[in-house]
Amino acid sequence: MNLSTKGETLIEVRQRVEPVKLAEVAAAIGTESAGETARLTLYFGPTVAGEQLLVDRLGLDLSRALLAGQSYEWQRPFEPQETVTIRVFIDDVYEKGSNTFGVVATEIRDDSGDLVQQQRTTFIEATAK
Repeated sequence: MNLSTKGETLIEVRQRVEPVKLAEVAAAIGTESAGETARLTLYFGPTVAGEQLLVDRLGLDLSRALLAGQSYEWQRPFEPQETVTIRVFIDDVYEKGSNTFGVVATEIRDDSGDLVQQQRTTFIEATAK
């Protein structure tokens, strides 16, 4: 992983919360509460711009990498047809022992600038020997 990418923004984009996307996520979940859950889990931050951008900018070697953790902090559910701004950035990159860790943060805000959701995704890459 590239240690110098800490603080770098991968993407900042405005998107509309499409009812059809909420329905697709709910169908994939397939439970009684799927509609409510879809309003909480509509986006996976690291892939908003596509996987390749994250891999290239972070310098992630997928043959040696694992998803080490995912956390969400919700302020409220997404509302159908609202417009949100999604900012995905590299929050931290550090070495520990023989591994390198990359932490990708996602902030999703509504049109008023109020936080709707935060995500933190940690990747771990084993050092090549």
